[in-house]
Amino acid sequence: MQTVPRPDLRRAILRPAAAAALIEPVHRQERDDEGTAFVFSLGFPLRVMIEFFMGYWNNAIVVAAGILFLRRDHVGVAGGVFAAVALGLTITIVAQIVVTAPHFGHWQTVVLLMLEILQTILLVLAAARAIGASRATGDGPTL
Repeated sequence: MQTVPRPDLRRAILRPAAAAALIEPVHRQERDDEGTAFVFSLGFPLRVMIEFFMGYWNNAIVVAAGILFLRRDHVGVAGGVFAAVALGLTITIVAQIVVTAPHFGHWQTVVLLMLEILQTILLVLAAARAIGASRATGDGPTL
């Protein structure tokens, strides 16, 4: 029998996932020398802009899909989605550390890495809560 998690537990899963999804656009925004959003000032058609955002903010899109699964009471699937994005972010962080190792003195590099690390921690927290809730409600896999 499948039961729905309590509303307070659902909110406890939703909050870190939503925060992680909101961090993505903050540290992924292209800017030019004047500080304006670079991609908006080029005059691309809507089709190109949608393709840009889907490629550039793919983690936020996948986290939004996980939140949609959570809203539809598929808590275990949402936890898996959050865990998959966290794993992908972990690989990205390691790759960026290897590439930017000589530039750790720049504060911009450190801030961007800290934002990605914070995003990963929030997603791991949401994934752990969702997977734990799915096991407690009987929605998750049984071994």
